[in-house]
Amino acid sequence: MQIDFTKLILFFGKKTLLLMLGLLCCTPVCGAANVSSTNVFCVSANLKFETSPLVREAESAAQKNLPSDWQNRSGAIALNAKWETNQSLPWFIEYQKDGYDWIVSGLADGDSDKVAWGLKILGWGWARMEADGSFKHPDSYHSGSFFIEATAHSILLLDNSPWRAEFAGQLDAFKPKLLAAARWMIRPDIDAANWPDDEHYPKIFGERRYAHRRFLDAAALGEVAVIFHDQPLREKSVWLARNGIAFQQGDGVNPERGGHDTSYQALGLLYACRYYQIVADDATRAEMKPMLDKAFNWLQARVSPDGKIDGTGNTRTGPAGELGRNGKPKQLDYHTPAVVFAHWTQLTHNSDWEQTARRIFAFEQKSKVDAK
Repeated sequence: MQIDFTKLILFFGKKTLLLMLGLLCCTPVCGAANVSSTNVFCVSANLKFETSPLVREAESAAQKNLPSDWQNRSGAIALNAKWETNQSLPWFIEYQKDGYDWIVSGLADGDSDKVAWGLKILGWGWARMEADGSFKHPDSYHSGSFFIEATAHSILLLDNSPWRAEFAGQLDAFKPKLLAAARWMIRPDIDAANWPDDEHYPKIFGERRYAHRRFLDAAALGEVAVIFHDQPLREKSVWLARNGIAFQQGDGVNPERGGHDTSYQALGLLYACRYYQIVADDATRAEMKPMLDKAFNWLQARVSPDGKIDGTGNTRTGPAGELGRNGKPKQLDYHTPAVVFAHWTQLTHNSDWEQTARRIFAFEQKSKVDAK
């Protein structure tokens, strides 16, 4: 069905039409089996969520001020900035996903400089992609999936924002590289190395130890599929989402390295919600909903009335946490749980989830004040 938006704007008025689309986007019928006008509705709903008051407040609390010299910086972030001065050090493309955070912050605040800085961060990463679509460093597949998803998500939101024309040139420059990187992920040899067939490789190892990576990869490939109308990418994203559903334990835990982890449970749900809203068709959404309900219920049960998260027994973060790429222990994540509960509020229209989000956010802010 072709939609004449010019006629709709003339009939309803621009503000009324945007409100109607926003409401439509939040309903379960916004999923599409392939790329169509309904995907625009879903992305518009996601943009509405990402720039909503609660998320803006949470992002502002986590986001640093825009660097005063951002125009003169290369765009390298964290370890990658250190690598620029000493290339014997490691670098990882995933750090450049920070560009998305600046872009969405700029969209929420109406600050084009933040958007431009975010695009510069993404651009630094794409300038270092190999000809085959990979990134030349250890853990290229997993690290790349974060960056691919961040770029795809940024493009989807900017393409559905009032600043689409202003930044179209940069987005168009990213798109061929984004598609090449996503297709590298599903290249038969790369796919087999990271997601081997269950029948021939029954032992859980590599990517298969981590529930969140199923939904991260599904979101990365699925969002690229939405942008490019790419059916093979979409099919692989559906396989990953279904694999994530099957991997869930009966109690609602999406396991990480053989056990539960509140921080990674939330991270996986972050990407699952994006997939659910932007990519999934009605059938896939129906398959995902019970998994999401159980996963959110389990995570909510770990949140105390004052918003503190119980990380006892976490396999990867908290007191017994792993070391991150920076060599420091991984801490309990409060930011992601707050954001993801807010997203599930939008997707389910259940205000109870929003109260959980606000409790977590309030506890995190109070803890920061007390620590000073």
